[in-house]
Amino acid sequence: MIPVSLPDPIRTDPRHFTWLALAMCVLGTAHVGGKIYSWSSGWPMEAGIRQDQPVRFAVGTTRFELPLNLIATASQKRQALGSEAAFETLRLNLHWSSSATKNSDTGWDTPATIQVDLESNPGRESLRARLDPFYRRLARGGEMKGPSGLKVLKLSARGAPATDLIVYDPTVQNGFIARCRKDSTSGKAGCHRAIVFASGLELRYSFDQSLLPDWRRLDGDIVASIEGYRMQ
Repeated sequence: MIPVSLPDPIRTDPRHFTWLALAMCVLGTAHVGGKIYSWSSGWPMEAGIRQDQPVRFAVGTTRFELPLNLIATASQKRQALGSEAAFETLRLNLHWSSSATKNSDTGWDTPATIQVDLESNPGRESLRARLDPFYRRLARGGEMKGPSGLKVLKLSARGAPATDLIVYDPTVQNGFIARCRKDSTSGKAGCHRAIVFASGLELRYSFDQSLLPDWRRLDGDIVASIEGYRMQ
């Protein structure tokens, strides 16, 4: 028979296990700390910083000064607080009121949040430039009348609900134009508009489709607001 015997005991100092356990605790704490730091990008700004304080920065070569609380994300707010802050793309949240946002129960205006993006030198073809050679050919059923003098091109499949539209002002050559799409999950319809704001700078904004009847004032107010924050 093959003799069976127990292996010799490992001659290890018991304190080694203590050090190993301590090292694992340190690594675990560092990992949790890293997670908390990454999550903190969505937390409110630290105390002592006024949310309405003015900040100066550049988007491309265009300089702006505006209240800190208009900047949409915490990470870009922190960047704007630094000296010589510069962005290639900056997202803002503006509040805008119209008759379409009035609460029927209280009679008070509920400001709509308009998401605005400023992008440096995007170099993309404008929506208006693609109207005749592209969107008119894709449209189903030709032009339709839209709200407040707008024309509508339906891009959705024939017989399908109108979930993808081009709306535009036919009276001005390079006038208002936007694309409106309805989200199949949420059921909400949103519109997106892009404007060449300055040389090498594009202004894009998104808004609820229900605001289209007031498109003239909306468009003018958004452009005027951003223009008012531009430094001369």
